[in-house]
Amino acid sequence: MTQYQTADVNARLKPFALLEAQGVPASEADDLVAALEAGAVAGAQCEVVERNVYTGAKGEEFREGWYAG
Repeated sequence: MTQYQTADVNARLKPFALLEAQGVPASEADDLVAALEAGAVAGAQCEVVERNVYTGAKGEEFREGWYAG
């Protein structure tokens, strides 16, 4: 578990270092990184939902409603 936490922290620090090198203020860098993280979470959630729809894990009614929407 510790190696994954370390990898997570290192991954989060890279965009901050790059943005700092370009002169982006810390508050703006924080907003940008938060937006990236939110996009990644939203993308992952959509992938899981689509996978569940595709495999029928949520049931036929859910699948029909999903595609109708």
